[in-house]
Amino acid sequence: MAAKTKREPTCDDCYFRREGLCALAGNVPCPTFRVAVAGSLAPPRQPRLVPRPLSPVAVSHAA
Repeated sequence: MAAKTKREPTCDDCYFRREGLCALAGNVPCPTFRVAVAGSLAPPRQPRLVPRPLSPVAVSHAA
């Protein structure tokens, strides 16, 4: 079986380029790159949330 290789995205994969909305020259994705998915605008990927470890809290008891 052939292993799938992940290719780097290019401006030709960008929604803005495909819709004629990009004014930048070149073929290197810029910070506004958005993947074109079935002719619509895909939301940007969000970073994975990583929970922070809880620090011990001093508990005071009212008497």
